[in-house]
Amino acid sequence: MKKALYLPLMLTSIVVIFLAGTFLSGQTLSGVRVDLTQNGLYRLSPGTLAVIDRLNEPVEWRFYHSRAEAAQYPAIRSYATRVRELLRAYEKQSGGRIRLIEIDPAPFSQAEDEALAAGLAALPTDTGEQIFFGLVARNSVDDQAVIDLFDQADEARLEYDLTRLISDVDRPERPSLAILTGLPLDPSSGAPNRFIADLNGAYDLHWLERDFDAIPDAAALMIIHPGRLDEGQLYLIDQFALHRGRVLLFIDPMAHMALRPGLDGLPPVDAQRASDLPMLLANWGIAWDSETVAMDRTLGLPVEIIDTDGRARRRAYPLWFSIGSAQINGEDLATATLDRGINFGSPGALVFLPDSGFEVTALLTTSPDGALVDADIAASAPGPDDLLRDYQPGHEPVVLGARLRGDAGSAFPDGPPAADTMFNPSNHLNRSATALDLTIVADVDWLDDSFYLRSDPAAGNMIVADNLALAMNLVDMAAGDPALVGLRSRAPSARPMTRVDALRAQAETRYVEIQDRLEAEIEAAETRLQELLGSGQASGLADPDARAGRDEAMALRQQILGTRAHLREVEREFRHDIDGLNSSLQFWTIGVPPALVVLLGLAGALTRRRRSVK
Repeated sequence: MKKALYLPLMLTSIVVIFLAGTFLSGQTLSGVRVDLTQNGLYRLSPGTLAVIDRLNEPVEWRFYHSRAEAAQYPAIRSYATRVRELLRAYEKQSGGRIRLIEIDPAPFSQAEDEALAAGLAALPTDTGEQIFFGLVARNSVDDQAVIDLFDQADEARLEYDLTRLISDVDRPERPSLAILTGLPLDPSSGAPNRFIADLNGAYDLHWLERDFDAIPDAAALMIIHPGRLDEGQLYLIDQFALHRGRVLLFIDPMAHMALRPGLDGLPPVDAQRASDLPMLLANWGIAWDSETVAMDRTLGLPVEIIDTDGRARRRAYPLWFSIGSAQINGEDLATATLDRGINFGSPGALVFLPDSGFEVTALLTTSPDGALVDADIAASAPGPDDLLRDYQPGHEPVVLGARLRGDAGSAFPDGPPAADTMFNPSNHLNRSATALDLTIVADVDWLDDSFYLRSDPAAGNMIVADNLALAMNLVDMAAGDPALVGLRSRAPSARPMTRVDALRAQAETRYVEIQDRLEAEIEAAETRLQELLGSGQASGLADPDARAGRDEAMALRQQILGTRAHLREVEREFRHDIDGLNSSLQFWTIGVPPALVVLLGLAGALTRRRRSVK
């Protein structure tokens, strides 16, 4: 073969082999998937696999995505790719029981009408067009469940939402949940709450009136900061726990939600700072002190305070703190997958009585630096310095949330109390018919939106803590599908450049320190200059003996000009450092790898040429 034809034939062969290999792999390996992402973005959880495996009939997923309109918005386009790949992972895992259909609803088309009729939300665009980005699930009898809009801010809940969609169309009816609360959480109260809204979408909620005389036959009972209950109502709770065995209890010694001012600027007339379940808690092996609040100076959330000199600064507030993975049980199903922390506000402390007979699992605790403070002191809104002045850590973590399991006896061993409500003695239980599963959290403010949602004018509400995920996990464990537990807190697909962010933060810290010092010098000089001008000492018409004042004023003006020039120079240096960092990053990530490939190719070619010469 002529040497002149060697290179063209080699390149042609490479192209043919590449195209043939691509075609064959597309035909034979189209269903093969290997998830090599660090956080397993496309790897389905065991709970999802269990829900898919028990599907008795096929489910159709209609994925509505306005491709052309969304292509103009990189964030939506990128997240749509993430959602599409995860949907395909579900379809592949189902073995044909999930059928995925992607629909691009063009404007004024029948597909657009179907999307609106199904309840999908349309995102408006700058051009007046609409973007659909949602999912409709249907089974063989046309039962339907909908995700009206995939929101990237809720990416951590993506797998949960998809798996719940399957569960909703697969089961004949939604489980019921009875709720007793002394807080304005009922949707009819007009106070929106994200947790209650999510519950309402997954469960049939039965709200108990404050004067309730019966508890419906629900899958579980959830009690949130109850008001004052009479003996008959306590008996009803006691018997529900013995008959059904599933109780969620959220109580608080310092409930800010209960004291929140209404439209008149005052808290509700019947608002109670603390909550309790007398007789029942002791019977369940819990020593509860409604006059003691837990705090943690190590985990305190930052708050802005005003110093005596009028300057604002941020300080960690011990009464409001965020617990992390070290304080969250990593083995319990409800908490094992939480990785963004739980925010609390003036919670209580749980102490468990010895020899209660219950198996106690601590779910949430403070750090070993946790401490206790009187609820009256916490209610007086003390500052961080006031709390730290007499801070006495207990050297052991304070338990904030726990799960109790075991056989329980009645708090009313002699039968129903003598109350206005007529009880049937034949229905009385002295021992539990099924093992009691009680989950208790010593706080209610952690359910408030402000403790885990951050409002952003551009991005809307963003979840910044796992409060909602934990709350829904606990309810699913008690009343819902246990397979759904652990599907919420998945790591986002966005991969932040932590090293770059750390370098940028260091540069910003240095800049802010210098900026604050220079701005303080400018402010002091300007204040002194205003004093001289106000007194007339800097005037050119002043007495010749006042020349010192004029000279000082001129020196102050020069100082201000020089300091401002220095400040601008610092700003330029900061931008130069950041630009240099970006250039260095681009060089090592974009320039170096291709250059190395080229150099390796040249080295290989030279090596082969030397061998052929020999």
